[in-house]
Amino acid sequence: MYTLARYARNSVAVIKILYFLMFAALAAWSTYFYVFLEDERGLTGVQIGLIAAVQQITNIVFLPLWGMISDRYGKRSVFLLLLGISVFLLYGFIVQGSFLYYFFFMILFAALYNPIGAIFDTFAITKAREKTVKTTYGEMRLWASIGWAFASLSTGYFVEKTASLSIIFIIASVLLAITWIISFLYLNKKREVLSNQSPSLKTIKTMLFENKNLLLFFLLIMVYYILNSPTLMFINLYYKEIGATNTQIGIAFAVQSIFELPFMFYGKRILNRFGVRRVIMATMVVAAVRMLLYGMTSNPWVAITIGVTHGITLGLFIVAVIEYTHHIVPPSQNSTGQTLMYTFLGIGTSVGNFFNGVLKDSIGLKNAMIIDAVLVVFLVVGAYLFLFFRKSKEKIKAHS
Repeated sequence: MYTLARYARNSVAVIKILYFLMFAALAAWSTYFYVFLEDERGLTGVQIGLIAAVQQITNIVFLPLWGMISDRYGKRSVFLLLLGISVFLLYGFIVQGSFLYYFFFMILFAALYNPIGAIFDTFAITKAREKTVKTTYGEMRLWASIGWAFASLSTGYFVEKTASLSIIFIIASVLLAITWIISFLYLNKKREVLSNQSPSLKTIKTMLFENKNLLLFFLLIMVYYILNSPTLMFINLYYKEIGATNTQIGIAFAVQSIFELPFMFYGKRILNRFGVRRVIMATMVVAAVRMLLYGMTSNPWVAITIGVTHGITLGLFIVAVIEYTHHIVPPSQNSTGQTLMYTFLGIGTSVGNFFNGVLKDSIGLKNAMIIDAVLVVFLVVGAYLFLFFRKSKEKIKAHS
């Protein structure tokens, strides 16, 4: 007999497999993408920074737009559409082009590719909250880290064997094609709860300005991502700057992903134990220490060891912000809320990518790491004082 419990187990397994494949595909091309632009296309740090910035800045428009469209017309249909298009778009990067070609092609690619992960997160979060499901969101999401680690190592092997970085896009496309087939056959065929609101800027404005806590939270994580961007989009160029080989870069990304696993698995328990605000502040402090240590070493193996903190600065951080966002937006607007959160992260990453692209060409990424670490410390202190005085003010009002 096909019980609800059995259906829940099978659907959770499908989500885990899809997380593995999607993030394996992402790791296959993104781990070496900026190295590809520098080594095989001859772009400068500023040019790479601009491409990295536009890769994220498209999120300002397209993440909320696709989030609202998926809330209105169905997450499954929109997810399959964007995923299918991305399978073929990846081959556009292989074209021998100039800076302007890659700049404008990235706008097209990011507009269709970037929303995929945010939309899929809503499947996992919704599934984790079903009564028959005993698996947390973090336990499902950790398979993304496993996929990333696997692809980082295996792609590095193929790059070394073929002596061509173009192969990263072929590997990623094949993995996404497999993802699409499994999604089409098995992903969430139940009837969805749809929003009755048509996609509009008014929906976003209402969500943000009628919920000041949500807006302030998004602004905080946006500024943090401006400063933390060297450990995200530019980390492969940092490794190249200190003399790492492509194999070592692959190992570095694999190590980062492996150490995400415990924080994905136990993330919900950590949040329940310490509270989401404290956890987010703690991840920022660890990020500052991490960047400071990166700035103090020129040994790739030491830098790889420092990367074990990635589980805290990204894995635990993402679990915390996704859970917090999910709690404070209406159920019918989950996709909009999640994509809006990623939009603010994208804005921060965009500004940070350009800022650190300029620093790379002027003082190098090692020195940029130290500057960003100091600024993150100021951000954490400022955010803590803001929250402290705000709580004190609320208590005064409560007693008056």
